[in-house]
Amino acid sequence: MHQDVTPLLSVQLLHEELALQWVVSATPVREAALSQAWFFFQLMSKSMTLHLHNSERLDAPRAQRFPERFVDDISALVCNVCTEITSRYLQDAEFAERLNSSLAFFLNDLLSLMDRGFVFALIRSYYKQINTKLPKAPNPNLLISMRMDLIRIVCSHEHYVSLNLPCGRLSPPNSPSPSISSTTSQSSVFSSPAQDKTVTNMFELSVPFRQHHFLSGVILTELALILEPDVEGVFFLQKKAISTLHNLLCSHDTDPRYTEPAVMRSISYLYLPLIGIVLETLPQLYDFTADPHAQRVRHASSMMDEVDSDGGTISQTVAMAIAGSPLPTVQKTTSFPLPPAPHRPGSALSAESSRNLLVCALWVLKNAEQDCLHRWFSSLSVIQLTRVLELLSLCVSCFQYKGKKAFERINSLTFKKSLDMKARLEEAILGTIGARQDMVKRSRERSPYATQENVRWRKNVTQWKPSSEKTEKSQAERELEITVDGNMATEANLVVLDTLEIIVQTVMLSEMRESVLGGVLKVLLLSMSCNQSALYLQHCFTSQRALVSKFPEMLFEDDTELCSDLCLRLLRHCSSCISSVRTHASASLYLLMRQNFEIGSNFARVKMQVTMSLSSLVGTSQKFNEDYLRRSLKTILTYSEDDLELRDTTFPEQVQDLVFNLHMILTDTVKMKEHQEDPEMLLDLMYRIAKGYQNSPDLRLTWLQNMAAKHTERGNHAEAAHCLVHGAALVSEYLSMIEDARHLPVGCVSFQSISSNVLEESAVSDDVVSPDEEGICAGKYFTEAGLVGLLEQACASFTMGSLFEAVNEVYKILIPIYEAHRDYKKLASVHGKLQEAFNKINNQVGKSLRPPDSSKYTGCPQS
Repeated sequence: MHQDVTPLLSVQLLHEELALQWVVSATPVREAALSQAWFFFQLMSKSMTLHLHNSERLDAPRAQRFPERFVDDISALVCNVCTEITSRYLQDAEFAERLNSSLAFFLNDLLSLMDRGFVFALIRSYYKQINTKLPKAPNPNLLISMRMDLIRIVCSHEHYVSLNLPCGRLSPPNSPSPSISSTTSQSSVFSSPAQDKTVTNMFELSVPFRQHHFLSGVILTELALILEPDVEGVFFLQKKAISTLHNLLCSHDTDPRYTEPAVMRSISYLYLPLIGIVLETLPQLYDFTADPHAQRVRHASSMMDEVDSDGGTISQTVAMAIAGSPLPTVQKTTSFPLPPAPHRPGSALSAESSRNLLVCALWVLKNAEQDCLHRWFSSLSVIQLTRVLELLSLCVSCFQYKGKKAFERINSLTFKKSLDMKARLEEAILGTIGARQDMVKRSRERSPYATQENVRWRKNVTQWKPSSEKTEKSQAERELEITVDGNMATEANLVVLDTLEIIVQTVMLSEMRESVLGGVLKVLLLSMSCNQSALYLQHCFTSQRALVSKFPEMLFEDDTELCSDLCLRLLRHCSSCISSVRTHASASLYLLMRQNFEIGSNFARVKMQVTMSLSSLVGTSQKFNEDYLRRSLKTILTYSEDDLELRDTTFPEQVQDLVFNLHMILTDTVKMKEHQEDPEMLLDLMYRIAKGYQNSPDLRLTWLQNMAAKHTERGNHAEAAHCLVHGAALVSEYLSMIEDARHLPVGCVSFQSISSNVLEESAVSDDVVSPDEEGICAGKYFTEAGLVGLLEQACASFTMGSLFEAVNEVYKILIPIYEAHRDYKKLASVHGKLQEAFNKINNQVGKSLRPPDSSKYTGCPQS
């Protein structure tokens, strides 16, 4: 005690006596105190606050506010309470939870009253005691759950952000308890310059990071360990850990003290290692690109090949992870410089947990300083950047714009499901004894902690009781939910777009450019294919135009598939019902033509890909709008007419020819819609359209495949097979022009034994197709592998159509190709299928076989 204490305070103080007596009390008294621990802890904290106020020590250094004896009593008291929690959690779980919650709120109060380092030491002591019990605990998950509850409550402190900063740079808040004056105390924290750290250390959950940012380090370490892939049966712990972090980040966004962007950038430094954690967890995240009803997970099948022998318990490394011991497991888990995550056993995260974790990762990417991200990306390898792009792709798939109609349909289904569950519950309760016992059994098997992120923290209540009845939302609530969800989807995708821009700026001058830029464009193409808001699409098209403008070789020299996909996406948006989306899509498509023309005085590649994309679009898309697309084509034509730089070139004429061809395809589409209910007329029309493209191999092949697909839908497998044979003959003509390979067919002549009319594909001769011409026969089917694929499909269709003699003729073409590549597995399979075909022919001796040449196949190349 200080000598200048007033006589009024020279008597024994309540908080000092209470701490002393609690520590030295006998068992009955201690038991009574523990049962009402929340009251005595609160009494102590209020007495300490009153003492500091009366003695005018609020401005005194925290380490000198209380005598050493009292500090020792607090340490002993916390240690005793921890012992009670770890020794009684199995016998009386509810008591242990209440005691753990009361201790957490007491530690929260001490952060406002005592030395921060001392309170952190108490938290470390608590973790060490819990971790000592974990390896031999019968139910370690319950202890971990309580540990997470404690750190969640401690991190709800008003000055959580200030408490996370290193001691040398901290300006401690003046107020001993939550108050409005905290705004002033926070501002001084962010006025100091950023810490001098290397980029690698900033993004790793290393020991220095946990020492400098204690509380956020504890939360991120908890998260990293719970997401370890070698542990099963911890779904509720994963959900709790992710929800704790998610709620903490939400509190930063809603805190009026942190509205300044510079402040949010400083706060984001506390969570930079989260990006590495999420990247390591990628194989466990829910696959939002899959069917939402299938509930599939990324690499789930391979991850379940191995099972942890511990039967769902936490490994011993978790026990000492946060208590200050060396942590090789965390270093392994969160250090990003690793090869792609292998297929590992583990617990797959639910869609809700995966979505919340991705929200947290996007929050960090949004608020982190761009220069910091730029330096970090520049330190990564190609493999690591590819994993970042995979993460961004998953975010795009997760956060799609639903719209009002889809949202109302989801809410309607959810409400009906809620009523159905209520009816089933009533039936079980009012039914037989067996039904009641079955319900009780299932409720006991379900973890009581699965939804505790919804707990409203109170010192005497730790378990949240959900409402037994779910009422239908009002119109205002539904409108608000739709707006929030739409804004969320837009913002998430804009964060992805900003991150892609930083990656492009990072690699544009490096050796990784060719490897990474294709992945960036693929993420953009994925976002264009998903449901998006008009605002996002405008920014997306702007970024796409800038990317193609800076790196045109990516589309026009390297990957034909990227150009094809981009044309397809742009055409789809050119038929959008939203005017602004059509305008931007038309501008992107026009600039794509223009850039291709500037490279080679023509835009043959784009012309071919646009025409093929439109042919594919009209045949597959259900949301295709012909009228809106015609408006976009007119806009493109206007752009070319008003382009002064290229007015004296052949570019406007080429654009006009392309637009005319596209209009013709749309006209054919109208006719196809008219015959939609008449399959024979529809296929006959498709046949005439395909015949009209004999001077355009790519388009003819596209329509032949469309016809084959239509025939297959109707069960006309023989007709589908002949369409595929004609397609294979077309590819063979092209391949025979560019290479002289003995194992390949010499052209259409090689297919005469299958179909006599196949010679019409020889119209694609040297005067029509030049292999050197850009954009001609550039699709994936105009390769040896594409030829094999078409012939294998034809064999399968002939088999289903019972034309076994034709199967033999097709395999006569395929077998030399397999032999040239020494593909003995394929050869064995082929000869086995031939044996089956010959046996079936032999069994039908004496019966009338339908020869391939005797029938007229409606709507396909006739044989």
